[in-house]
Parts: sequence; structure tokens; C-alpha cells
Amino acid sequence: MMPCSGWNRAALLAGLSVLLAGCGSASRNLASNKGLSGGLWSMRVTSPVLSEGQPIPPKYTADGDNVSPPLKWSHGPSGTSEYVLIVEDADSDRKIPAMHWMVYRLPVGTNELPENAAATGNLIQGRNYKGQNTYTGPDPKKGNTHHYHFQIFALDQSITLPPGATRPELGQALKRGAIAKGKLVATYTR
Repeated sequence: MMPCSGWNRAALLAGLSVLLAGCGSASRNLASNKGLSGGLWSMRVTSPVLSEGQPIPPKYTADGDNVSPPLKWSHGPSGTSEYVLIVEDADSDRKIPAMHWMVYRLPVGTNELPENAAATGNLIQGRNYKGQNTYTGPDPKKGNTHHYHFQIFALDQSITLPPGATRPELGQALKRGAIAKGKLVATYTR
């Protein structure tokens, strides 16, 4: 029933451990969509307003309207029961990447979120690094370029977490059920 072999699941779990436990400076700039395809990286994340490796338009940052950007993703593999979306700043001054948005329990038929879905959508959202259950846009210190990872995970089981889940709680759920992933990395500089 599982679309990933035992080896692939172990590799995905190892990657999730790095993602959710924090990144050292050597692993901060993770691979992006360009070089990833098939297997665990079988999903693709796109946006009409974001491009791989390019700056995030100010509208979607703390300097603009601070609204969540529109996002689309490819279908997960056979056996997908729901999706999780995570947006984090890999260059945060914190020991772990700063969580900007967590959305979970996205139904398997959902493959996109419109602009400002964090405020207007009927979404189950976890706590961002500011302690809010919503999207918070890039807000780096002046002069620093940060890399923002827009990640989608396909799960083969449902998450039962209520709204307001924390990073560790969601991390445990991902470790149990993630079968595929994809991401888009965009930047922002003040």
C-alpha cells in the first residue's frame, strides 16, 4: 500500500529530521525544485508570483501587505490521503529555521491555495515563529538575503492535530506519514 520503499521512507524521515529539528550552517541551502524529481521528490511546487531562487514580491512580506502568496503543487503519489504545507526561513538567526506558515489536513483533492488563503481560507494552521496561527511574511534584518522554503508533503495517513499545532507536534506527524515532498525556494532581502 505504501508507494515508497523502506529505503525511500528512511531517507525521507532523515530529511524530515533535518528539516524539523533544525539546520546547521552547512545544510542551510538545501536543494531546490530544479534538481529534484522522482521518488521522494516527486512533487513540484509552483506559484504565479514566485520563481525558484528569485526575490519574493514585497506584497507577500512584512514590508508589504503580508499576505500569503498563491501556491500550486502537483498531485502526490498513489496512497496520498492529505497534504501539509510548510513555509520556513532557512537563514533565520535562530538555531532552527523560522516557521512562517504551517497548514495541515489539506484534503487530497486540494492542489492549490489562492492569494491570502491564510486569512480567507478555511484552513487548519499551526503556530508560526511569532506564535500566531497564520502566515507571516519575510521580515529579515536589513542587508541580509534569506531563503524561504515553500514545501509540500504528501501523507499516507490523516493528521489529527487541532489548529495551533507546534513545529514538534507537526514534525512527529510528518515522520509517521510523509511519502513524498516538493519545494520552491525564493529569497527576500531588505
